[in-house]
Amino acid sequence: MGEERAAVRRRCAALVRRLTRATGLPAPFELAAFLAAYSEHFSGRPIELLALAPDEMPAGVCGLWLAMAGRDVIGFPAGVGRTHRDHIVLHEVGHMLAGHTSISGPAALLPDLDPEMVRAVLGRSVYDDVQEQEAELIASLILQRSLSTTPTRDRPYDPVVERLRRALDD
Repeated sequence: MGEERAAVRRRCAALVRRLTRATGLPAPFELAAFLAAYSEHFSGRPIELLALAPDEMPAGVCGLWLAMAGRDVIGFPAGVGRTHRDHIVLHEVGHMLAGHTSISGPAALLPDLDPEMVRAVLGRSVYDDVQEQEAELIASLILQRSLSTTPTRDRPYDPVVERLRRALDD
């Protein structure tokens, strides 16, 4: 079991290194800028964020990824703080980055969407344990790297101050 976990850690670290070499990470971290860079360098499809009311989220699911015909939609619970939202969204990006296979899913989650346009629904509850571990670790590694990245702006940057700012910003 320990070897499997170590292999998961190595795989995720390699994926995040590849990601950061290709896109860099905004410092301070800004989710919209990160998603735009990810989209440009990896999927070639825009990523849209969708805040969902509690009754719109499947039971036991914190986030979901809808792979649409020309875009990806990542859903998260409305009203969560920014740091929590970022982690949920990055978890779903982790599934994308790791190449987890989607399953056909219910378009009923978002009734305004054309069912013919929906290719897949990915929610946290539809993956096996290793895929969940990968997505969670990728999200954590991206956030961790974003806090240790040198800023691209001309203002001083301190990772401790950034962590405090993010914690208090929720």
